[in-house]
Amino acid sequence: MRLFFVFLLLSTFVGGSSFLLGHNTLLPTRIWTARRSRFNTDCVNFSLAAKKKKSSSAASSSSSGSGSGGGFGAVKEKGPPTKKQILKRVEQTYGGTTPQQIARATQERIQTRIRQLPAPIQMALQLYQQIQQWDAHLSKLSLLQQAQLDPSELEGAKRARNELNRMYQENKDIIASDQDLHNLLQKFTWDASADAKTARSMTGDMNAETTQRIERACQAVAEAVVEQEGLCLDVGCGFGVLVPFLVKAGVPAVNIHGVDLSEEMIKNAKEQHGVSKGKSPTFTSCDFLNEYNGPSSINGDNESSRQLFRAAIFCSCLHDLPDPMAALTKATSLLEVGGKIVIVHAQGASHVLKQVHSNPVLVQRGLPTTEELANLPNLRLLEEPAVAATKKESKE
Repeated sequence: MRLFFVFLLLSTFVGGSSFLLGHNTLLPTRIWTARRSRFNTDCVNFSLAAKKKKSSSAASSSSSGSGSGGGFGAVKEKGPPTKKQILKRVEQTYGGTTPQQIARATQERIQTRIRQLPAPIQMALQLYQQIQQWDAHLSKLSLLQQAQLDPSELEGAKRARNELNRMYQENKDIIASDQDLHNLLQKFTWDASADAKTARSMTGDMNAETTQRIERACQAVAEAVVEQEGLCLDVGCGFGVLVPFLVKAGVPAVNIHGVDLSEEMIKNAKEQHGVSKGKSPTFTSCDFLNEYNGPSSINGDNESSRQLFRAAIFCSCLHDLPDPMAALTKATSLLEVGGKIVIVHAQGASHVLKQVHSNPVLVQRGLPTTEELANLPNLRLLEEPAVAATKKESKE
């Protein structure tokens, strides 16, 4: 196992801050694999008439204390489900508990969600996948190889992009960018696999090496949070896998705020950890980049009412976000001066690059480089990340 580890610390100096980028543990996202195919724009000359539903506010999607609905069932002041209940739920949801049954059912659930979309959105997704696969293929070719490509392929890719941009322009209330479609596919993927991933984490054992790395990351978070009695932000929290690690490190559960794009992941998080009213973490389902503004100290949405975090941790999610650097900048805006950001990937930068090659639709780039991190505004890099396929990566 390999570790991607980088620290930054937000400085108290005006215009010269530093932050702690820490421990980011990534989960594989190989369920959705779009196949490269010929571009087809013959049947997309229509406009999208449906209106995009307004995103629910973070407040309406967040919850602390007892969870309501979803996951493995509604929980009302009861402990988390037993192993027997978990396995029964997985068997009902996926038609079995073997890895093969779960993988097959997960893929079917994703495809079902896509088929339920309006036809125009399905077509936009198809174009988006073709374009992402083409761009990934093109990036692997030398300039000489690119010059030898069939002109019809290049023209087809150009038409596909123009058509998708036209759909964005004409239907801004539904889909406005590649980011919207990327998030849609990510949401479907994680929603479909949420119950299975939660069950696997509770019925299996994490190996000692991974456990130690997560504990190290959570300890870095605790060092920033506990003494100041501050808040902790868990970006891409999933089903709340970090909660027991953070609590063990000394972070009060009530001070933990988790955010995730997947409603099903959040339902599981609430069920697993939101069972003690007034003492549990707060979990929010929304788009971190565009919708999340952090907790409010009073009832209101103005900037002055917003509470800031002492630390933020990206665990198993940074490579899944449509714009990792923008996500880090967003996290910085939610930190107090002197706060920390922790990023960790137990399998290392090399693992993420393999995902970029095998699944460019969902994982579009590798983890941030030292130069990228050092150039983030108002931040100072404290520990350089290990470069893929280096001795440092293997050692860490």
